[in-house]
Amino acid sequence: MAAGFGWVWAAVGRAAGVHTGARPLVPGLLIAGAGLGFLVVPLVNVVLSAVPGELTGAASGIFSTAQQFGAAVVGTVFFGHLAEGWGAGLTVAMPWVVAAFVLCAALCAALPRRAAHDHP
Repeated sequence: MAAGFGWVWAAVGRAAGVHTGARPLVPGLLIAGAGLGFLVVPLVNVVLSAVPGELTGAASGIFSTAQQFGAAVVGTVFFGHLAEGWGAGLTVAMPWVVAAFVLCAALCAALPRRAAHDHP
């Protein structure tokens, strides 16, 4: 997934100021999309499996809301700069995506570790 986003960012950098259309972005977007597809379903299962049963509904709602909020923020940034060209929109929006990934990784690293359960 990260490789796909890197490819898109590199394609935007190479095509800056050139009207090549979106064709150079297709391979990177396919890789990023496949990575997201392989990540999202297991991620939801992992996140919700750590939540007590009585809080599963609330946790699921918060998780879904966070996903929608992130898409709305990045979409707003992208479409806000689209009048300057798709390259400008992606150039401005991609750092927001990277920042979100870094923030989430830092927050995950800060989570307390659960003790391993002893099973006979």
